[in-house]
Amino acid sequence: MNEGIWDIHCHILPGIDDGSRNWDMTLQMIRQSWDAGVRTMIATPHYLPWRNRLKKETVLSLVEEANQKVRTELGIEMRILPGEELYYHNDLLKELEEGKALTMAGTRYVLVEFSEGAPYSEIRMAAERFRRSPWKLIIAHVERYGALRKNRNLDEILSMDVELQSNAEEMQRGMFDSTKRWLRKRYDAQDISYIGSDAHDPVKRPPLSDKSLKWFREHLDTEYRFMLFSGNHFGN
Repeated sequence: MNEGIWDIHCHILPGIDDGSRNWDMTLQMIRQSWDAGVRTMIATPHYLPWRNRLKKETVLSLVEEANQKVRTELGIEMRILPGEELYYHNDLLKELEEGKALTMAGTRYVLVEFSEGAPYSEIRMAAERFRRSPWKLIIAHVERYGALRKNRNLDEILSMDVELQSNAEEMQRGMFDSTKRWLRKRYDAQDISYIGSDAHDPVKRPPLSDKSLKWFREHLDTEYRFMLFSGNHFGN
């Protein structure tokens, strides 16, 4: 079944962060995604406060070029949409307001990452700030933040109009892995709204594949899986 999967978190644009190095690699990653049933990818290069921030015009230009190459060189109908993985810092909302940072596919949704060791107070403060803003916060690769596994912290964050993205490949871990067990509970509760590959290259940090999607197809009910794969996304 063609489920029209969305990958909302991937580093496929060439030469602008630690993802794809060149157009050949980009097109290889896109083809791999297509073969797994992905039909829409949101390119999310890193937006980091301690480096020169990406100019959104650069991202938009590369996305346009990627779409052209997909049609002319791969001959497929994959959609590449613009976004960024925004590292949380004190000026982030100001930079969104000024139009310096990109939202997801031009919507009000934003994909935001934190330091893996970020204290819960920082994540909670960010969630509160976003709740009062025009933007909708999606926490990137939620499984990485130890602070959200403690007490009922995740429940409180979810009550603040926050959504969660997880990396699909995490469910390939061994059955006794603590991250996989924690994520299984989150999927059982349907707390996670989006999956992504967080792909950086074709092999070591690869795109979505039949292998990385197998667990979801075998363990999640059809309605929730559809939402996770394609029904809960921007513009649908």
